Parts: sequence; structure tokens; C-alpha cells
Amino acid sequence: MGEAAISLSPRAQATASRWTQAALSCEPADRARAESAVRVAYRAAGHSEPSRILWLPSLSAALDQLRQLLDAGHTSLVSSVRKATLNGALSAARAPVWEQTSDLDRFTAFGAFHQFMEWHGYYGEQRYDGVEARYDLMEHPYRCNPVTEQERTALTPVLQTVRQVYDQAHRPIWAAIDRHLAYAYSLHAAWFWNDDQTLVEEDDEARALIRYCLNPRDWSFDPAWNYYPDWLVLAAIDAYQELFGTTAGPGWNGCRDVALTAGPWWPLSSVAVMTERPTVLRPTDSARPSGDDGPTVVWPDGSRLEASGGNPLPPQ
Repeated sequence: MGEAAISLSPRAQATASRWTQAALSCEPADRARAESAVRVAYRAAGHSEPSRILWLPSLSAALDQLRQLLDAGHTSLVSSVRKATLNGALSAARAPVWEQTSDLDRFTAFGAFHQFMEWHGYYGEQRYDGVEARYDLMEHPYRCNPVTEQERTALTPVLQTVRQVYDQAHRPIWAAIDRHLAYAYSLHAAWFWNDDQTLVEEDDEARALIRYCLNPRDWSFDPAWNYYPDWLVLAAIDAYQELFGTTAGPGWNGCRDVALTAGPWWPLSSVAVMTERPTVLRPTDSARPSGDDGPTVVWPDGSRLEASGGNPLPPQ
């Protein structure tokens, strides 16, 4: 993919391969399996099954449909069906690891308190003149467990591998989609984003885990629950089960199976919006001359994205 190969154990490699293959797949969606998984995901989140499941042939078409549905009064259920479900599964998978962690390892884990201490120089300069701020933060702790060094060591190679696929294959797509939306509708991410936080939220276990495994100060790649696919979070849950022998429970099965069988999707009140996978998906790579191999991405409706990174072009 244009970068040095990441060293992975056989189990970690199997997990990373599962989610990189899902991200790069150009096979037609398995609609029957995906729709069954959607219904499982709704039920797991405590919602009635959607009365309609709409399939769209491209991301642009899906986002157009989403705007119409939101304008018509449908409520986004992303926060409960995807975010809360996957955070719960991740917490369940992490719990046995955290329970067996020593007090010392807990104190030195990567999390909001320790990052605050580092940024304010408490670790490097050994000064404790800011005790008031220190104890105020201790009284309002991170609600999800910080990330231990053991977790970072095990999960980072898996998440780096999946993120590399995102950077080279999907980030250009979403950047172009963003430009297209802004130009065509003045449609902002707020349509699909339930909060305006740029830092890790206290109760967003998935965002915290990915942030502290990939880069403690990297704010540019949080899983954007309402916009992008959940591959990194799903890979993290999978990695806990494979590498630590824990279980996430059955609640995440629906979200997992949708991601393995279809493109990005959005659960709304009474209706789920689904997308087909691209028919062509060529990762961008510094070793591959841009523009020489045709479109970088083509969807079933003929819409495409050129290697130059412009806005998505309409069907031919």
C-alpha cells in the first residue's frame, strides 16, 4: 500500500485482514444478509425494526436521500443503534482486561487524566503546583477506562493496518463528498453529527481507544459516528476477542454483519438507508501515478471519483 509493512501476529493479521477486506470490497452487497443484520441491530438497540430499508447505488445518492428523510422529520438513530451498541460491545470486551490490570498499570494508562497531567508538565517537570485543577479532574473522571500499555501494544498494529486502508482508499472519497455537499446544499456535518466535540467524549469508549492506540494527540481521525463507516471500532472489538480471548456479547452482531456485507448505512426512525459498495476502488498511493489508471472510485449508478481528488462526478 505504499508504506512499510506492519508487523502482525497471525491472529492480529486475521483480524486486520477481515476489516481491510471489508473496506476494500467491490463485491455487490449481500442485500438479504445485510437487511437481516439491520433488523438485528435495531432490536439490539431496543428499537422496532425499520418498516423500510432503502438501498442507494452510491454515497452521493445515499446522502441526498438522508437529507430528504431528515427534512421530512425522520430522526437519526445512529447514536443508539451504532454508537451506543458498539461502545457497549467494546466495554464488554475490554472489561476482563481492565479488571486484571494492576494498580500501577491503571495509573500509567493512557487517558484523559494522564494526558492532562502530561500537557501541564506534571510528569516532565515533577511540579504539583496545580493540585486544584488536578483534583478537580479526579473528581470528574473519565467514564470509560483509559487504555493500558498492554492494550496499545496488542491493538495498535491492527488499527494502524485498517486506518492505512482508510487513509489511502476512503479518506479521498469522503473529502470529495464533503466538498460536494457543501457546494450543492450547504449541508454541514451537523446533519449527521450529534455533538460538536472535537476531543474524546467521556463516555465514548471507542473514540478514546482508537485515539490513544493510534496517537494520543491525533484529533483528525475520530470515528465519526454519523458519517463514516465503523471499521476501526469493529476491528478493535474483534481484536479484543481474538487477542485477549474476551467476548463482546451478541449486541454488536448486527452492526458487524452490515459492515461485512454492504457499504455505509444510516439507521433512522422507521427507515434504514443502505448503500451499495463501489464497483471500482483503487487506493491512492504515491507509487501509483494519479490519473493514469482511470477513475479511483466508481459506483453502480455510474457516479465516480477521479484520481485527482475532485468532486464526485455524476453518472455517465
